Amino acid sequence: MKRVIACLLLSAASAPLAQAQDMEAFRRNMVNAANALGQGHVTEPPTSPATQDNGGVALTQKLTYQRMSNAIGQASILGLSLGMSAPEATTVLRQYCQTEPSIRTETLRTSHKGVDIESQPYPASLACQRGSDRIDVALAPPVMGGVVTRIERTASYPPLNAPAYDALRAELTAHYAAHLPPLSGGSAATALYALKSGPVFEKADGTGIDPSPSSDPRAATTQAWLRIAVSVVPQNPSAVRSLSITTEDIGAEQAITAEIIRQLNTAIDAKLAHATAKPAL
Repeated sequence: MKRVIACLLLSAASAPLAQAQDMEAFRRNMVNAANALGQGHVTEPPTSPATQDNGGVALTQKLTYQRMSNAIGQASILGLSLGMSAPEATTVLRQYCQTEPSIRTETLRTSHKGVDIESQPYPASLACQRGSDRIDVALAPPVMGGVVTRIERTASYPPLNAPAYDALRAELTAHYAAHLPPLSGGSAATALYALKSGPVFEKADGTGIDPSPSSDPRAATTQAWLRIAVSVVPQNPSAVRSLSITTEDIGAEQAITAEIIRQLNTAIDAKLAHATAKPAL
């Protein structure tokens, strides 16, 4: 299955501010589309995106993922971690869900100097589900070798077989160095943020961060984030009703978007440089 991301880019003669805003729009569309891939479980066997050829630009790897040594970089969600390769992530999902994970492909399209161009399709996400426990994994485009840049796990539990809230809260602290605040309205959430300057801090009731600084100013200074949210059974607050854990390396995604734009624009410039058409007079 293919999803096309469209973005209108400005020419090299455009103002730097306009170019920056356009890059942010491209990044936001790319990430939103990647997130949307997780909607609806795909039950058919995964297909190999490598067999598809739309005649587009073959993006090449120019970036290497830089693993973080902090709590977010070391965090493991069911064995998945940021920077993990696609084959490694596939193996983890297969073992946990006891089935082949679904694969989604994307094609990136842009316009530069009035010329439309698109990339070759690439595997953009993996997903699998085990009962009411679902895992979605976003993969980097080929410019960064298809590594994992976002992991999202959502699970729900029946009231008769639900984890104990206090025990889960202690396990989350031990596993992620995250501390859920007291329950409020039947739920609790906390988030860890790794800044580009190095420090990591935690914020109770923290939210995720959009990779685009124009959508969320925090993206300009944040490298990655991890958020945990738990809700309890209303009539039995000692029992967990749902659990959500999400982590994302938005710094890597920002670098990826800039490199995608560079490669697609370079491909257009190369085509224009060899244009020989002359009008009939």
